[in-house]
Amino acid sequence: MMANYDLRPNEVVVLKETGIKHGGTFASYTDELMLTNLNLVLLKKGVFGNSKGVLTFPTDQIKVYNGKAQALLGKSSNGTPHLEVYFLNGQENFDFQSGGKKKIFEWVTKIGEVVTGEQASETIVTGLAIPGADYIAGALKDTLDVFKGRFGSKPKIERIAGKCSACGAPISGTRGQLSTCEYCQTAQQL
Repeated sequence: MMANYDLRPNEVVVLKETGIKHGGTFASYTDELMLTNLNLVLLKKGVFGNSKGVLTFPTDQIKVYNGKAQALLGKSSNGTPHLEVYFLNGQENFDFQSGGKKKIFEWVTKIGEVVTGEQASETIVTGLAIPGADYIAGALKDTLDVFKGRFGSKPKIERIAGKCSACGAPISGTRGQLSTCEYCQTAQQL
């Protein structure tokens, strides 16, 4: 028998993940975690897929501080990353079997969107914001572009002019590219 959760008529699934560990040191990665617009749902399963129950955590019970839901990237006792969710009446931790920090940041972002109703910025999504990083990245790009231009990495574009091979009218374009004569519509390579 599989663990089952019936959505309410006004409830939709936002995110779903299998291979979740919840419940302490001796728990295994057999559970399934589901985020809906109303609840964080844990489908508890045994090693052989048998149902062990359903835990429901209402999203309106997740704490909010400075406009941000208290769903965070944490570290379990063995050093692996996990999802920490702080509720008005306690805390729950969820370990992910695969996906690591990137998967947990995805969950943090989606929980934040459900709880606050606002779309997260890219800084929150990646979780890797460093003050001034955009400025440094722009400066590095400009510097690399200068080096590429000086040392010939960029292909040279040579503009040339000539006469149409069909009607003799003036024609111009880029060397090696096809150009069409505006008078007789003949396509030719310059």
